[in-house]
Amino acid sequence: MKILLKIEKILFYFLAAGFFWQLRFIWQPLGRGFNEWTSIYLYATDLIVAAVLFLWLVRIWRGKLKFTFSRADIFLGIFLAVAGLSIAVATDKLLAGYGFIKLLEMAALFLYVKNNFSKICDLRIFWHLFIGSALIQSGAAITQFFIQKNLGLKFFAESPLSPGLAGVAKIVVNGQNFIRAYGLVPHPNILVAILIVALFGLAYLWIKHYQNISLCHKIMNVVVLAVLLWALFLTFSRALTIVGLALLILWLVYLWRQKVFRRPIAAFVCLLFIVYCLLFIVYWPYVSSRYDPSSLAGSQSVNLRVLYNGAAWNMIKQSPSWGVGQGNFVLIFGQSYDKLQSWVWQPVHNVYLLIAAETGISGLLAFLAFLFLTIKSAWLQRKNLLVSCLLSLVSFLLIIGLFDHLTWDLQQGQIMFWLALGLLASSPRSSMDRT
Repeated sequence: MKILLKIEKILFYFLAAGFFWQLRFIWQPLGRGFNEWTSIYLYATDLIVAAVLFLWLVRIWRGKLKFTFSRADIFLGIFLAVAGLSIAVATDKLLAGYGFIKLLEMAALFLYVKNNFSKICDLRIFWHLFIGSALIQSGAAITQFFIQKNLGLKFFAESPLSPGLAGVAKIVVNGQNFIRAYGLVPHPNILVAILIVALFGLAYLWIKHYQNISLCHKIMNVVVLAVLLWALFLTFSRALTIVGLALLILWLVYLWRQKVFRRPIAAFVCLLFIVYCLLFIVYWPYVSSRYDPSSLAGSQSVNLRVLYNGAAWNMIKQSPSWGVGQGNFVLIFGQSYDKLQSWVWQPVHNVYLLIAAETGISGLLAFLAFLFLTIKSAWLQRKNLLVSCLLSLVSFLLIIGLFDHLTWDLQQGQIMFWLALGLLASSPRSSMDRT
């Protein structure tokens, strides 16, 4: 039993460090051409999640473990039931069934973290692994930007990158295309989310252990912070970066009233400011081009978001009760806009509209109730350093859901989102902040 528990912990820690791994088996059912959102996948990380959940079930069966479902869990169950029933109205029931299985997998991961993390895992190890993973991503991202192509890391299923490839995220400076930093994930925005979460973790560890770490350790933290911020800058992501850094600063301002935290907070904020000022100076031509107000209103990203939002509202109006079926948004969108290039066929860049379009208003309301009750439970202990960190972190992931879908239907974003929710749900039930 102890050996199985050790294996379970190792696998979970590996998931925390390697969740970005894109290695996957791709199945394109019914002879369709490849589209990221209308194909079926089995990721290497799916196998890791399945193994962790299986070992948890073994522990439940052998040890007769007992746990109760909260009101938040009940609403999660209602949401899953609605998503399952939406398969009946889906145009492509196979795709809808796959989407439903993915929801079940991530909900099970949430329940696992909620009920097990504080009992068998070490928070400090978790954060070190996550930050280390983000550091690897940062190194790859910075190198990609300098050489303006992918690194050829086939084992990690790195995305093909080139300034001339359609669908690759770019910025235009003086008429020349430059790819944005991707790291080892499918899009720069996913890398931004990973780096912001890592920055929250680094800030948490910095504040909590500032008085007990050596000068050498502090210097290492400064280097890690600088590399993470450098990679974050080279993604040239506007909204996600602004929201993430704003919430990080707001969390630190909230903590400022506790005198014991003021010194490490002041040091962290000063470092943050200095590094970002240097990056602005060095990369000013790129910044001025990316943030030019005259080009923002008519930019491709804005126009596409308007298009997707309009399509989502139409689907909601046509089927407000059950939606178009879990995982079927892109399929219906592609049929309605069949003259557009296939890379334009993407989910609406708003998680909440996407849920409503695919599972109906009832599905969205059940999901929002689940979120509200999960956050409400943690809010009662917001004065706790860890809980306040997780509340801010989850708030970031929920806010970016208003203008991106990465936390809902991209493997790396899904795992990160449900892990964060699980940690938040677990923290009020324990004293995780003791480590």
